Amino acid sequence: MNELNDDQLLQAYLDRSLSAQGTARLEERLCREPELAEQLIEFASDDLVLREWAADQDHVFGLPTETEFLPETDNLQPRPTVRRLWYPVVAVAALLLLLTGGYLLKGTFQLKEAETVVLSSGERVQNHIRQVLAEGSAELHFPTGATVLISAPAAYEVTGKNSIHLQEGKFIANVPSTGIGFQVDTPHGRVIDLGTLFSVQTAETEDTRVEVFRGKVIASLVDPAGVVSSSRQLDEHQSAKIDSRQKRIEDTPDFRTRGEQYGIKGYSNSVIFQEELPEALATGKYQVFEHDDLAFIFPERSQVKLPRDLSVLVSPTPEEQLTENKLHYPILLPAGTKVDCFRVYYDPALQEGTFLPVQGEITFERPVLGVILEKKKLNRTDVLFHPPVKQSAGDIYHQGTEVDRGIVDPKARYDQVMLSADRKTLSFVLLSGEKYVDEFRVIVESAN
Repeated sequence: MNELNDDQLLQAYLDRSLSAQGTARLEERLCREPELAEQLIEFASDDLVLREWAADQDHVFGLPTETEFLPETDNLQPRPTVRRLWYPVVAVAALLLLLTGGYLLKGTFQLKEAETVVLSSGERVQNHIRQVLAEGSAELHFPTGATVLISAPAAYEVTGKNSIHLQEGKFIANVPSTGIGFQVDTPHGRVIDLGTLFSVQTAETEDTRVEVFRGKVIASLVDPAGVVSSSRQLDEHQSAKIDSRQKRIEDTPDFRTRGEQYGIKGYSNSVIFQEELPEALATGKYQVFEHDDLAFIFPERSQVKLPRDLSVLVSPTPEEQLTENKLHYPILLPAGTKVDCFRVYYDPALQEGTFLPVQGEITFERPVLGVILEKKKLNRTDVLFHPPVKQSAGDIYHQGTEVDRGIVDPKARYDQVMLSADRKTLSFVLLSGEKYVDEFRVIVESAN
């Protein structure tokens, strides 16, 4: 059997047709060979451009799409590779040349608006211009499908349609398979994504920290001349520090243990713990950072002494559930009780008209005193638990979590939020769609 050359290996990697062993070997080489990593980025970019260009020509000239002339079962075949796509592209280009003498080809490969990086507001971000974020947060959408949520204070520069330079600050990036090769440069290193969810934090005079929530990345130490001196792969749940002073990449404590500082003992793989609640989410601007199968938990405030009684919901005991047929019942937390507050947030990005569930579990060190699910009560309790923001509480509109309607229609699918018998483990099944979010507050007993 003939061995694949580097071009064929990279293409097979992008097509996900490499064996598990072949994938592992290639990823090891990507860590050792910066030139090969650069080649992967070029391949990923070319793959996207060719597929989009071919699709555009099919649309403009009324050519039938694959789904229009293939039987339904054929739609399950893997997507065409760059090489297979090149033939129809060449054919269309030749036809255009014959018909127009090349006139229509003028500007075909110019950058389209759809291929530029935009903010969530739709505003375009120009390449190679330093951007400074003094407050709040900004979400960048790359044409490859990568999404980056940057938190202030930060300074960054978009360097391409699948790359960014982070001079200072922190962001979390969600990169789908179409964005494989997404590149982040910092003053100390480089991070190349292999299809994942990860975060990068850097300070110009310090170091660069990388955390991988899902998938894997290649983290590299870069010298002042911009040459990669060493690299290593970080897998799911791994974190590392790129230390330019010590000239090394070293492991950092598992970021999953960071929640312990806030009284969280553990959580399922479908839950992401984030220490900072982005201002955009805090102020009710939804569809800001979306992920189909992950729920986020943020600490909002701790050691809050309740100025008045607070109504929360708790799960009934199994006996109460049978006799009263209730999913939750309200109790009052007396004034003077000290509590910690967390926000659970789920915002899927799937296509409109469909709903996707996420199931998760979070275990706390201290008892959960109750949850706040209804949007009206979320709005009312902002004054107690909302982190300080400039926007007034009256401008914030929560969406809440719908649970109790399942009693009316047992066949209907609604959100579920449950507490264990010792009230230390919270489990949930949240069902939401592209235009909606699920969110609720968890009120936990404060440490003495």
